[in-house]
Amino acid sequence: MKAIKILCFSFFLGLTAVAQQAQTPEQNAKTMTQSLTKMLNLTPAQQDEVYTIHFGIAKKNEGILTSDYTDEQKQAIIKSNEVARIAMLKHMLSAEQFAKLQKEEAEQSKQ
Repeated sequence: MKAIKILCFSFFLGLTAVAQQAQTPEQNAKTMTQSLTKMLNLTPAQQDEVYTIHFGIAKKNEGILTSDYTDEQKQAIIKSNEVARIAMLKHMLSAEQFAKLQKEEAEQSKQ
């Protein structure tokens, strides 16, 4: 259960639970992209790529959360989606930006 909390916290980068539930995948992707833009000083091209990544993951997760899968299956799929998100970000961010992202997410998961 703790792993789910850390995963969700990392994925939504500090958004409140209420806001997460009320947001559409588009709003969620926009909010997360704005957060990363501020944190990592993303270029306009990077912002477009980050939005695309976050939107795709948010759409997948929305489908999973509303599915008939068991909680354990949902947890595993969402975790897999988070691993994929990080891998995609790693390939499009600079090494410095990615290191900063990892550091921020590690600090947030400790809280």
